Amino acid sequence: MDIVPLPRAGIGTVIGLMEILDDAGGKDDVFRLVKELQMELDDILPVIEAGKLMGFLQVTDGDLVLTGVGRTLLRSDINQRKDLLWDQLLKIKVFQEVVEILKSRQRLSVRRDVFVDLFEEKMSDEDAAQLLKTMVDWGRYAELIGYDPEEEVIYLDTEE
Repeated sequence: MDIVPLPRAGIGTVIGLMEILDDAGGKDDVFRLVKELQMELDDILPVIEAGKLMGFLQVTDGDLVLTGVGRTLLRSDINQRKDLLWDQLLKIKVFQEVVEILKSRQRLSVRRDVFVDLFEEKMSDEDAAQLLKTMVDWGRYAELIGYDPEEEVIYLDTEE
């Protein structure tokens, strides 16, 4: 499994940044934006990286730019947003591999520690735990994967 950490940013925070950017005409200088939001660059970088990874944002010559996919997401209702996010997450390697593992299981589910062990082979325990948390958060938002905290099971979220 080829694993890289996901940026530590929630989907809601990414969408919030996208909305601010959209209000600014879809493009803004990163440093001006940081100053306007009264944030530290280190705090906003994971949000930008998450938006880039999902294909909603790009950085060009110091400007943060909303992509066409990002604009589409902002103009969509909640179900369309989830569908679009589902599609974008499946372009990210870790989600592709996790979904393949889940699909290979009869019950479309795997105990949480199986993924933790896989991730820990490639990164520190802390990074593995954070990757799993972020992956589950993003996947749950898109209704791509689910998590049962009582059973500690990650499952492929399929329509009943």
